[in-house]
Amino acid sequence: MTNNTEILYDEKVKSLAQKYESQGFRVLTGLQTDELPFDLGNYQPDLIAIKDGSGLVIEVKNSLSRLSVDRLQVLAEEVSKHPGWRFLLVTLEDIEAKSLPGTSEELPSWQKLKDQFFQAHELIKKDEIQSAFLFLGNVFENALRKRAIDVSIPIERFPVIGLIKHLYSLGELSISQFDLAQDCFKVSNRVAHGYIENITLPLVHNLDNLVSELLTEWKVKFDISQLSSENLVAFRAWFAEFDAADWHKRQKLGLNLTDQKLLILGLESTGDLRNEKLRKELNLNDEQLINVECDVSGLSSEDLAAFRAWFTEFYPLAWDKQIEKDVTQQETLLSITDSKTLEPLTDLDPWTQSLIGVIQLEEENPTENYVDYLEEKYG
Repeated sequence: MTNNTEILYDEKVKSLAQKYESQGFRVLTGLQTDELPFDLGNYQPDLIAIKDGSGLVIEVKNSLSRLSVDRLQVLAEEVSKHPGWRFLLVTLEDIEAKSLPGTSEELPSWQKLKDQFFQAHELIKKDEIQSAFLFLGNVFENALRKRAIDVSIPIERFPVIGLIKHLYSLGELSISQFDLAQDCFKVSNRVAHGYIENITLPLVHNLDNLVSELLTEWKVKFDISQLSSENLVAFRAWFAEFDAADWHKRQKLGLNLTDQKLLILGLESTGDLRNEKLRKELNLNDEQLINVECDVSGLSSEDLAAFRAWFTEFYPLAWDKQIEKDVTQQETLLSITDSKTLEPLTDLDPWTQSLIGVIQLEEENPTENYVDYLEEKYG
């Protein structure tokens, strides 16, 4: 770094440390690798901020240029494996925000973004072209930032053009999506700076289709990543049946999902939704699982093919992550099962019961037993 960039860097680190401390964080700087709360190889963060059992591992950069986002994504994924911890990248080119990075920054949920998309779509129907374009642009930007967080790419505070370029380079946007996003950004940027721009209906329709496509894809992927292991196995079995079915069978599966959603609405109205015995009698799946299946069943043929390819890769990786997480819990669960004060298993939640059941299986190959156990039980 030149003297000038070194000064800017030092000032930024010092300023961040002071701001986090003012909000009750315990801030650590200049840590050596062996002083970190967990192993990150040879990586040395600029700051660590800890508060209420949660922590932020913070990297500070002066510029977006020459960033190895691939390397930072690996770090972010590693940090996220530790409950309550998050990796943050802060640069001097970040968008302005009212709150400190990683504190109270909350983007709309995927469902909220879909609701906003439908509002923008209604503006197009009313021929309010410029308002619709700007509204869609805002939904698109929030979707980009949210997707970056979901896949541990620490660029959610980047300016829009940086977001677009990095998400494209990491395979989150196709070439056609990237080109269209850039074209739309150029127009919206000029409008935001007060220039008169001819926003055409075809351009708005193209942006509308892009946002719809990405929201559908990214919401489904996020929802599936949040499924419990039981529900993931159940979804895999359902998707195998749905994907292999002909048109008539798919219609039947779709009607079954509709019936289950109506049953859920009925149970919600009577206050019986949490009655596990009644849910079992009705053969009713988890609401989160039903919603995911509904979303997937509504995909177009092209989107379904893309989803199939993604899920084929995602499923084994998801198992690996779940198994890695469960292995760290086994000593705790073993101590629970050995305890004289152990509550009856029927008083524990179903997932804890499942894990204890796995631990009590043969221990020669716990990973294999774990997969076999859930495959046999749920699909």
